[in-house]
Amino acid sequence: MTKRDDDLIRGRNAAPAARPAEPALTGDDAVRARQRSRATVMALLLGAFVILVFAISIVKIQIAHG
Repeated sequence: MTKRDDDLIRGRNAAPAARPAEPALTGDDAVRARQRSRATVMALLLGAFVILVFAISIVKIQIAHG
């Protein structure tokens, strides 16, 4: 099949074929992936808590000086 035939079949601006799926994770890789996702969640929760405490502090300071 020529390049032109392939363009006609898939469409001129068609996206290239999808990559094959990544191989399944091994035991150690799966554990590391879970640890990484948990660490990310904990970092986001900690950041949200810090922002919350900062916002509450700012409001209390404004009320005290108001």
